[in-house]
Amino acid sequence: MKRVFPPHRLLSVGVLAAAMVWLALATGCAGNDIPAPGPLPGPSPMPPLTAAASTSVVTSTNEIMALTWWTPEFISPGAQQPGGAILQEYITDFELSHGSKVRITPVIKAKYGKGGLLDYLRTAQPVAPSVLPDFVTIDLAEVGQAAALGALRPLDGLIDDESMARLYPFAQTSGHIDGQLIALPFAADVEQLVFDPERVQTPPNTWVGLMTRNLAYLFPAGNPGAPLAVQPGILSQYLSAGGKIDPETRELVLEEGPLLRLLTFYHEAQLAGSFPSNIFEVTSPDETWNAYTQGSVPMANVSARHYLVARDSLPKTDFAAPPGWSGPVILVSSGWGLAIVTPDPERQKVAAEFIAGLLTPNRAGQWARAAGWLPTSPEALATWGASPYVDFLDTELAGAISGPAGADSSAAASRLQQAALDVLRGERSPDEALKAALNPAK
Repeated sequence: MKRVFPPHRLLSVGVLAAAMVWLALATGCAGNDIPAPGPLPGPSPMPPLTAAASTSVVTSTNEIMALTWWTPEFISPGAQQPGGAILQEYITDFELSHGSKVRITPVIKAKYGKGGLLDYLRTAQPVAPSVLPDFVTIDLAEVGQAAALGALRPLDGLIDDESMARLYPFAQTSGHIDGQLIALPFAADVEQLVFDPERVQTPPNTWVGLMTRNLAYLFPAGNPGAPLAVQPGILSQYLSAGGKIDPETRELVLEEGPLLRLLTFYHEAQLAGSFPSNIFEVTSPDETWNAYTQGSVPMANVSARHYLVARDSLPKTDFAAPPGWSGPVILVSSGWGLAIVTPDPERQKVAAEFIAGLLTPNRAGQWARAAGWLPTSPEALATWGASPYVDFLDTELAGAISGPAGADSSAAASRLQQAALDVLRGERSPDEALKAALNPAK
């Protein structure tokens, strides 16, 4: 009898007036975030900054340059986790390094939706550009949309080559749009497999290995919702079957062979009982984590952030890369980056200096560990110390890729997601879902 997984739910006068409304709405809210995985050392002294323009551009002895930073609560000095105190320490150090002639003012915004970061950028840009911040924290999945608004300024020439070269390959590309560096990745996440070694001696690393064993494997397969058009796990599986993201344009390319392999796998795995029967209702790693920790499934794709925080309390849980067509999947990264909004060249230089300073290895590594995120450079990860899990993360992050960001990628990603759901729900055969994905209705 096929195993059934119980679904979970996660909990001019007009211009002046518009500007006043925007100023009144200068604060927002953010969701709860994952706490730090244990005690941490205090912040280290601020090393020399590595932005391309590393000297102060504040020339007046009396004037203070006040830079506004729109950011969600979890990447702010107000965060309840230890990461908040670390960021406050860095802001204080940065201001002192400029002789207290620079002020960094974080303004909290919601992560998504109406009143969220992208929404504020979109609506303020045409009616009240004067209330826009100097720089902003933004989900990397939304950088393309923000760039298309003309709200973000290229970082090329503002961030030096050394700062870029120290990043993992996925982080070197994920902030690029149309050949320009638009955002610098600061906080990362990937999906990984967790499994119960008492129920799964050796986790399968291929789809055939999965289907030849009596194991239930869970990953988020339902519609992900904004800002994603396709689940990262589905995208990773498609890429493992031979699919590709164009390295130049970052367009997701849907091809017959890889897509048919993926959809056939879904169909056969359903018949073999390798998936919970309602896998298509599972929409987030939060739900797969809950299912795994409650014992509903012996192995599941979860956010690395979940395991990072809880690993010490789950001694009977082990980790691995998720299975793919002929070997473990290529992981698709997600995360948050920092981008510049101000058109003023002098303010851009100081904002870039602040951003580059946040990404120095000691600082970025300490903050990521305290906030429960993955850092975006090997040197920053190395500050966590040596352990099998850190070694695993380093290997996975070194091989991870950035998600698609081309102009047509959202439509292609949506068709990929829909084809997967059509098969997993039993509404279409693999061939029928393939045809619908490759030949969408005009």
